[in-house]
Amino acid sequence: MTTIYVAIQSETPMHSADTLQAAQGDALARHTQYLPAENYSFRWDEYAPGVWRLMSRHKDRKGRYSWTGRAVHAVEHVTA
Repeated sequence: MTTIYVAIQSETPMHSADTLQAAQGDALARHTQYLPAENYSFRWDEYAPGVWRLMSRHKDRKGRYSWTGRAVHAVEHVTA
């Protein structure tokens, strides 16, 4: 068995990738597609073992990061 990484948007699987970096990079690109990304700071938080959630904060605000609807889950890939 191998591990694949599934990108989730609001509990809906959107795509999968072979590496965590690829899944996170594509999820962030999709999240900022219609958003002025230069105005925001982003980070990935390991919410639970094998689950990373995208967090964001507007650069003009000094508050906490808030959860977005994006996450990446590590799942086992079973091959025949």
